[in-house]
Amino acid sequence: MEQVRITEPTLLLGEDGNVLKPGYCTTNLYVYNRENIKAHPSRIKEWDFYQISNDRYTVQIVFGDISFAGFGSFAFFDRETGEREDALSVIPLTFGKMNMPRTTETPHKISVGYAGTKLRVVAAKNKRYLTADIRARRNRIKADLELEVMDGLESLVMAVPFEDLPGYFYLNQKMNSMPVKGYVEIGSRIFEFSPQNSFAVLDWGRGVWPYKCHWYWGNGTTRLEDGSLFGFEIGWGFGDMSAATENMLFYNGKGHKIGEVHLENNIHKDYMQPWVFSSSDGRFEMTMTPEYDNYTSSRIGPIGNRCHQVYGKWNGTVVLDDGKELHIKDMTAFCEYSDNRW
Repeated sequence: MEQVRITEPTLLLGEDGNVLKPGYCTTNLYVYNRENIKAHPSRIKEWDFYQISNDRYTVQIVFGDISFAGFGSFAFFDRETGEREDALSVIPLTFGKMNMPRTTETPHKISVGYAGTKLRVVAAKNKRYLTADIRARRNRIKADLELEVMDGLESLVMAVPFEDLPGYFYLNQKMNSMPVKGYVEIGSRIFEFSPQNSFAVLDWGRGVWPYKCHWYWGNGTTRLEDGSLFGFEIGWGFGDMSAATENMLFYNGKGHKIGEVHLENNIHKDYMQPWVFSSSDGRFEMTMTPEYDNYTSSRIGPIGNRCHQVYGKWNGTVVLDDGKELHIKDMTAFCEYSDNRW
């Protein structure tokens, strides 16, 4: 498929609320003109999802305004033992009042402090600071995490319409390759994160979504034996991707666009079997051997999410734009299958 690359600042939405030019870019050139949204206000979803992982632990800090509620959430889990701590602060009927930033690439702050849960992100040019202070029922939780954003860091930005749904769209940016240092303190225990083996991904999303949707999303970053940073972003099911795939390799902060990625086997009967991936251009041939299924379910009646976020070791071969082959061995990363009703 021929992929449409955006190379200059482009308005996201026309006056009718539809995406003017679907495609992708490696820095956000889309101007999110929220005032042009024509869909019902209850359909607007906006979030900043930060995930930090090392070889054993994962932290997720999310800020979101999904119209009928705003929220900040925190999760920490040990993928070896299954131990986890969660906290959620919900503000009802926000409908955009959280003033989520229209781009993540300029300095900004987001904070949520309600019901004993305080979460905050401060984004500067080359750093992002994530903090948490939570008075949970079992433990006091604190977190102080610093994300490094290298100069010229490229990411995958996509503007995607939804087929046969006028006014529905998804503007998304995935930022990889951000080393992390800091700690999470749970009660008397301290879990440290080192930039040598701890990396963050930001899933930044703005859009008007249908009530029912499902998707696959995989992502990870690692250091290769020579110290280089390698990461990948794969995904499908997020709308009409005829203009571009949601698949990209990252090598030392530079993006390398690849074609369609497919799962070669049916994993739904057993999510802990190997997941075998292949791409239409032969540039992403990888197998994930699962180690931990971070299954979550928030379904209450007709509303909520069910997600198998499966972590494992990835092995295989990828090919950069210049033809260079990278042989990936035992990379820790994840892929998820999510079924949403919202």
